[in-house]
Amino acid sequence: MGKKSEVKESSLLYHRLKAALHDGIKVWFETRDKSYFGIPIALDRHFVEVLILVPGSEDESTEYIFQRVTWVVRLASISAIAYPSEYWSTDRLDSLLNRSVINTDS
Repeated sequence: MGKKSEVKESSLLYHRLKAALHDGIKVWFETRDKSYFGIPIALDRHFVEVLILVPGSEDESTEYIFQRVTWVVRLASISAIAYPSEYWSTDRLDSLLNRSVINTDS
C-alpha cells in the first residue's frame, strides 16, 4: 500500500488554510478535477474539510434556502488557492510607500 501524501505543517498552503479556518474566511482553491469555494471547517496534514453553501433548488418555496455541502479534499491534490487580501485605495498605498521612503532615508 502506498504512502499517504501529506503537506508539511510548515508549508504556505497549510498556513493559509489554517488562518482561514481560524478566521472563518472563505477560500477558493483548485485541484486537477474541480474547484471549490467555501469555508474551511477542519484541517490536518492530509486533508481540509470545506463547508460550501449551495442555493436551494428552484422548487423550494423560500428563496433563502441553502443546502450545506461538505467536501474533504486531500491537501496534496490542491494546485492553487485564493483567499481575500486587504483592498487598498490609491491614497492608502501612496501613504504607505511614502512612509517607507521616509523610514529608509532616516
